[in-house]
Amino acid sequence: MRMSQKDFRDTFLDNILGFLWRQWSAIGVLGEARAREPWAIDPEALLVFTLETGRYDPRLFDEVMDWLITNGQWIDIQRLRGILRESSDEACRLMGAVSEFLSVQGQERKWKNLAKLFFKNIQEEPEPLFPGRYEKDVVLMIGIPVDEIFSKYGFFRAPLSPSKKSREVIPTAESNIRFMLRALFGVGSRAECILYLLTHDAGHPSEVAKAIGLSVRGTQDALIELSKSGLVLTRIRGKRKIEYWLSQERWWEFLSKSSFEESKRPVWIDWISLFEALLTVWAALLEIGETTSEYIKSSKLRDAMELVGNEFAQSGIDIPPIPGRGVRPENYAKAFEDFIIRVFGAEA
Repeated sequence: MRMSQKDFRDTFLDNILGFLWRQWSAIGVLGEARAREPWAIDPEALLVFTLETGRYDPRLFDEVMDWLITNGQWIDIQRLRGILRESSDEACRLMGAVSEFLSVQGQERKWKNLAKLFFKNIQEEPEPLFPGRYEKDVVLMIGIPVDEIFSKYGFFRAPLSPSKKSREVIPTAESNIRFMLRALFGVGSRAECILYLLTHDAGHPSEVAKAIGLSVRGTQDALIELSKSGLVLTRIRGKRKIEYWLSQERWWEFLSKSSFEESKRPVWIDWISLFEALLTVWAALLEIGETTSEYIKSSKLRDAMELVGNEFAQSGIDIPPIPGRGVRPENYAKAFEDFIIRVFGAEA
């Protein structure tokens, strides 16, 4: 039976939202935590992606706000700003509203400047923060109090009331290695550089900077400082380029308090690029609309899904193959559904 465009879109969105619930639950959001994930969670990339997709799940959106009140000290503002430079105007305005909300909640110093950075005088009427999935869905706010902070940034919603049920992050969980390193080295470029070197053979400052979402200059300075400890090493590789590396065996034994063979080492995933790719898939689904052409539908999705496949392929995680050119247009919807469910819908 041919899948309708509504079912097609719902399959993607429902599985992505379930995936986001699992990621946030693993770091303390109120929810049912699932099996341990094999990768290192990236809170900044996760937050930016959730700002846009989480609008289709008000409870998730609000629980993430609650998590930020409890765990906002772990967020790297410089990385966040770097990621948002490549994000949509919508994501930046949302981050501005969230930042002002957090500054009012007692974290003024950390978030106040970010709120100012993304504030714009909105001329148009505010749009619903939580839209319906489809244009025919109507969001009514008549007679309902409006949250003044979000309204300033162009979004209307009922006043946000934190549940105060989020747990503090447990830095010792394998997927939470970023938080452990931030506890050791502070929130900033040093922790990010160490995580990259723990999950790669070596790295040149420019490639490390691109992967971690920070400036080349800041990354290079951090690597130079770390190398002075004698625990981060340098070597020449090709055309006299200096690359940095460390003894992964010694570092992982120290961090995991077990032998290198017994330690459970999380996989590196470029979440910044992967989440951008998933937003491209979602944009393609919205663009397709209710087209009846299976060829047009499959063509647009193939292009978007190739980006997702490339990001997963670089991580080394074993996933089913992306539906390729060999899948007939009329069969692509089912192949796409199977892939999304297996990768994002199932427990890791």
